[in-house]
Parts: sequence; C-alpha cells; structure tokens
Amino acid sequence: MWDAVQKTFSWRENALDLRHLQLATKLLLTINLVIILVVFAISREFTSLIGWLSLAASVFSVINLMLCDEGKITNYSWGIFESILFLVIDWQNRLIGDLATNLYYLVTQTLGIFWWGKELKQQTQQRFLQPRKLKKWQIGLVITGLVLLYLIVLFFSKRLHGTQIYLDACLLPLSVMGMLLMLGGYRSQWLIWIAWDVVSLIIWYRQFQVLSPASASMLALEVIKLVNGIYGAYRWFGKQPLAS
Repeated sequence: MWDAVQKTFSWRENALDLRHLQLATKLLLTINLVIILVVFAISREFTSLIGWLSLAASVFSVINLMLCDEGKITNYSWGIFESILFLVIDWQNRLIGDLATNLYYLVTQTLGIFWWGKELKQQTQQRFLQPRKLKKWQIGLVITGLVLLYLIVLFFSKRLHGTQIYLDACLLPLSVMGMLLMLGGYRSQWLIWIAWDVVSLIIWYRQFQVLSPASASMLALEVIKLVNGIYGAYRWFGKQPLAS
C-alpha cells in the first residue's frame, strides 16, 4: 500500500495527471487560477502573511478539486497541504466548525491515499477511480448521520463562542459525510459537496462584509468550489461508468 503513497506524492505522477486532464477540466482550472490571482491582487491581501497563505491554499484547493473530478489519487497530495494551510486561516478567523472540518480532512485524506490505492488495484484500469451508487439504506444512514453530527457540533460551537454558529455547524457534518463517500468512491459525494459549498459561501460572504483576514480570497475560492462541485457531479453522474 505504500506504493499508493509514493504515487500520490510523486511529482512525475502529479505532472502526468495534470497534463492528461480533460480539455474542459484544463479550461476550468485555468479560469479558476486566474480568478484567484486577480482577486488576490485587487483585494491587496499580499500585504499580510495570512493573505499569502490564503492564496497558496486556494491554488492547492483548486488543483485538488480538478484531480478529484477525474478520479486521480494524486488529488490527495494537494488536499493534504491545502488542509494544513486552512487550519491556520480558520484559527485566525475563529471559525470553530471550519477548523474541526480541516482537521478531519487532514486525517481522512491521508487514509484516502491507502483506500483509493487498494480500490485502484482491484480495477481493470488504474488511472482513475470508478464511481459507485448508494443504496437506499445507505442514503438513510447518511441523512441520520448528518442530523446527529449537526446537533453535536452546534452544542460545542455555542460553548466555544464560535462565529456564525448555526451555519458554521453545518460544515463538519457535511464534510464528514462528503469525505466518507469520497473514500468509498460514491458519486453522491458531489451532492454533499455542493451543499457544503453553498453554506461556506454564505459564511465567507458575511466574513467579507466585516473585512475579516483573507476573506476576499476565501470568498472567491468558495464560488470556484461551488462551480467545481456542479462540474464534478456532472462528470461522476454522467460521464464515467459505475463500479459494480
């Protein structure tokens, strides 16, 4: 299984996967990177360290999403570094739910390397992961888990005096379920991510209104993530075969 780790962090494998992205994915990636750089320049966030960290995290995030769109295991290398940077940004903005979310991402993306590596070895082709479809009883478990986790996070957010607690408390439950579905290669993960993107977009718009650190770059990133979530759902639901 350590072969999966080596492949995930190999600069040659990363370069190969980026070079072989679909044309539409390459176009979306280019547009996203341009938007991130323009917003970074206009908002003048280059005057602070947190601004530069936000820029780096945004770039890593977009590349991670594009590779995930196409089922590439190398997406985890970008996602792990993205999570580390977001932990610093979330702490600066006192977003307790988002902070817990990125801690969870850091752990599950590390586990994802081994899980995807195992799944890829069992497929006839090993360049991308084939999507799966949830059964009805699994959908019921996902909904139940979302409700229970939301109530737990909301309780602790109130005790820790977090920011925008009712919205912020949505992020961890959605992230937990989204990452679990992602680890299993289920296409329904994209419905969870789209919901996450909508909530996070509202949160960062409100942070932007009060001029919180790195809020402009984060707001732009959330718009990009929402667009990518829709694109990812399109690819996984309609363009790739389902695993049996």
